[in-house]
Amino acid sequence: MEIRANSKCVKIALPNGKVVDVLSPVMDEICKWIQDDCSKPESGGYIVGYQHEHTGNISLEAVSHPHLMDIKNRLRFDIRDPRHQLFLKKAKRHKSYYMGVWHTHPQTIPVPSDIDWNDWNETIHSDKTGCQYVFFVIAGTDEWRLWVGDFITGEIQEAFECEKDTNGIYIKESVLQDEETL
Repeated sequence: MEIRANSKCVKIALPNGKVVDVLSPVMDEICKWIQDDCSKPESGGYIVGYQHEHTGNISLEAVSHPHLMDIKNRLRFDIRDPRHQLFLKKAKRHKSYYMGVWHTHPQTIPVPSDIDWNDWNETIHSDKTGCQYVFFVIAGTDEWRLWVGDFITGEIQEAFECEKDTNGIYIKESVLQDEETL
């Protein structure tokens, strides 16, 4: 998916048939940290959001950003600054919960490293989020990608944007399912 600040909500299909909405403040903040210059270090933070009670869909609504005590270099980022925990506590007071992590890569189209896969596999066995999934976003210089860890199956897989019509409007999943049964 293309990196753009001031973008609208992006809808991503989940393995269970539900949808995750990545709201514009998420990408607006991540865009500020893109490694589009050799001097910029890898950056990252936590993702917060919530699961809709009636639909089961998920909204990712905000992210924390790098702070002074985080470990940052061109190819590595580790969350260490206590302000990330304060971000999570404040979000929880507003009914928004830890949903995963994001970080940048100095690649046009990001590819998870072995370190990423190891961290993600550890996360899926140790963390809890506000839903069945944990989300992992990597932002490259031109595109960003999203992986979804399923706490029930233990699997991590890439998730993709929902289908759009010719006007760029998202097609409702139920419409697609109805057409398939005809």
